Parts: sequence; C-alpha cells; structure tokens
Amino acid sequence: MLTRSVTPSAAATGQHRQGKPSEQRQVRVVIKTSSPPVERRSRPKDRRDRIATAAAIAFSERGYHGVSVEDIAAEVGITKSALYRHFPGKYALFLNSALILLDALEAALEQSSGAHPGNPHEQLRAHLSSIIGTTITHRRTAGIYRWKRRYLHKKDRQPIRARSWEVNRAIRECVIRIRPELSDGDAFVTVAAMLSVIGSITAHSLVLSPRRVEQLLLDACTAIAESDVAPTGRPATVPEAVPESAAVGNMREDLLRASVQLFHDRGYAEIGVEEIAAAVGLPASGVYRYYPSKADILAAAFYRAIDGLEAAVAEEVRTATDPVDAVRALTAVYVDLSFSQRELMSVYFAELINVAPGPRADLRLRQRSNIEQWAALLREVRPELSVVESRFLIYGALNLVSDLGVFLGPAAAQQEAPRIHNLMMITLLGSNVPEGQAWHASR
Repeated sequence: MLTRSVTPSAAATGQHRQGKPSEQRQVRVVIKTSSPPVERRSRPKDRRDRIATAAAIAFSERGYHGVSVEDIAAEVGITKSALYRHFPGKYALFLNSALILLDALEAALEQSSGAHPGNPHEQLRAHLSSIIGTTITHRRTAGIYRWKRRYLHKKDRQPIRARSWEVNRAIRECVIRIRPELSDGDAFVTVAAMLSVIGSITAHSLVLSPRRVEQLLLDACTAIAESDVAPTGRPATVPEAVPESAAVGNMREDLLRASVQLFHDRGYAEIGVEEIAAAVGLPASGVYRYYPSKADILAAAFYRAIDGLEAAVAEEVRTATDPVDAVRALTAVYVDLSFSQRELMSVYFAELINVAPGPRADLRLRQRSNIEQWAALLREVRPELSVVESRFLIYGALNLVSDLGVFLGPAAAQQEAPRIHNLMMITLLGSNVPEGQAWHASR
C-alpha cells in the first residue's frame, strides 16, 4: 500500500489566486497496490549431479588443464562459491569425473551377472551388452579415461586401477570358460582389447543408432573372445627417421625427442621451455632458434608422426596383393609405429588439444583422411559394412593398440606385438581372418 500527501489547487478548494490565500489543507490519498510475493529460489536437488556431468564433459573434451572451475560453474549457471559447496576444487571434480563411468560399469555388470549361469557364451554377451549400453549412455563423459592416468594423484591411481581390474575379471571368467586353453594373462589381454574397442566410441563423434552401435561392437568383441587364430612370424621394426643433415637439423631432432619424452613423462602443461632447453644443453633462449614456441615443438612432433605413418601405409598398400593383404599391411605398420615410437603416439592422443588451432585442425583433417582411406580398404573386404560402420571398427582397432601399450608397458607390448596385431585384424574382419594373415613381417 502506498500513501502520498497532496496539496489541493485553488480551483479544487474554491479559492482564487487573488486576495488572501486560503489556509491550505493536506489531503492524504491512499493508493492500494498488490505487491508480488517474494520468490524464494530453492537450490535444485540435482545440482551436484549437474556439476559433475558438466565437469566430466569438459574434461573429456578439453583435458585437465584446458578446464577451469569458472568454466564448469558457468556451464551450470552458478557461481564458483556455489560450486564449492559440492566440490572442494578442480581436482575433486576431475577425480569424480574419472569415477563416473567406472561406477556405471560396475552397476551394469552387477545387473547382468547370473543372467545365463550355465551358458558362458550367452553370459559373456549379456555382460558385453551391459557395458556397451552403459558406454553409449556415458559417451560424452567417458572420454576422461584418456586423461585420468596422467593427472590423478598417486594415492588415487591404485584404487581406480584395482576397480578397473575387477571389471576385467568379471568378463575374464566368461572368456576362460569359453576358451579354457587360455592362461589368465592371455585372457586378461583379450578382455582388455574388448573393453578398449568398446571405449573407442568416446574418442570420436561418428553417429549410428544405439542399436547398431551395440550390435557392431558386440560382434567385434565376441569375435575377439572366441577366435583362436594364432599370430605367426615375428614383429617387424620401423627404422628411425633420418635426421636432417646439417647440425641445425640434429639439434631440431634432439629438441623433438627430448620434448616428447618430457611431455610423455609429466604432461605438456607441466613442462616449460627452460626444461626442454636444459635437456639438450641449451639456454632457454636457444630453443627459439629452432622453434618459435613450445606449441610449435609439439606440432612438429605430431607432423613427424603422421608423415611417417602415411608414407609407410602408402608403400605397404601399394605392394599389397589383395584387399585383405592391404588391411593386414596397414595394421601391421600401425602396430610397429605405435611401439617403436610409443612416447610420441601416447603424447599425440593426450596432448593434441594443446596444438595451436590452425595446425590442430590440419592434423585432425589428415587423421580423418587416413581413417577414410583405411575404412575404404576394409569395405572392399567386408562390403556389408556401411561407410560409418567401417570407420567405427577402424577406431576400435586403433584404440586397442594404444590401450594395450599402456596396460602392458613398453617391453611387454613390443613382445606382444604379434598378438596385438592379431586382435586388430579380428576386430576389423571378425572371426574370418585368413590363416597366416594376422602378422606378416614383410618389411
């Protein structure tokens, strides 16, 4: 309710301006208004979940150092102080993000356990279907696994690793029942490859219906579990890249090698130009004689890797005798490069986001072009696959190489190269891998 005082005019009181002014009267006018009720905004009950999801997506897409607490708060539409009511800081958000998929996978396996106790084949498919469906549901947030190993605190790594091994164990039990000739270690690698093929969908944005994605991945994983195609021959080696002839060229090579090793060991964001320079015996200013910036060193290393891969694949495909031989050749080249240049390949998958936008877009364009070329070769062997389906399988096969390289460690991965190549071929061709085609050391 509002009130105001009004002094009436002369006309309103019957008085005239001439003569003695009349005694003025104060008139109180009362105006009634209806004030809107004060809205009390309650905190959404799902705010913590919304924050967690936004953080997981951001970390999955941009990595740990590419995301700030402010970014996550803005995405949810809250202040930093409101976010801190639910999570104490950025690392807590990252750790929670790393656990989201793991929690979901454990819940999915618990639901599918005991579905077919007397039939290991059907029980395996039930487990795999649960895991695939869960990964599809969490596809945008599950890419965190690419970053988690490097940035998790040491005290948090072992519990997560132990829980991941339990997921592997639940599926491994089915695989051993199907293939009792496998040792526990062999079964572990087999299941790790299957999980990696499934997890590959978090590394790209190709679109298929969820039902078709599930069937495609389920068929590939089943073929991995049931195939007994043995690798033959021995791993071939890729020669070291020939350094540039001049002294300047040698120092450029030294800087590349030292940088890649440092980026691999501690992460790109943790390394400064001073440390790179010290690793090759230069002052910090000396690095700029060869590369304009740290990001340019990273880009140069990646161009070196993709140039070498494209050249090797082109030569192998040119000399292939048929489409199956071409698929075998390109996968063998990829396994060789992945393990002979392990640190570089690892850095590529983890740190591409840190390359400047122009070179990064170019590198991704070349990567997609390579995938398209490989998918076209695969479709010559398997014409029943669509273009997109063949690309899904290519990504799955490539992903298992990088993941198994991490799980096994450098020495074991090199020793297991024939088996890993065999797993790639089964992923791509199903259970119909021609005998003797799994590994062929022709170079």
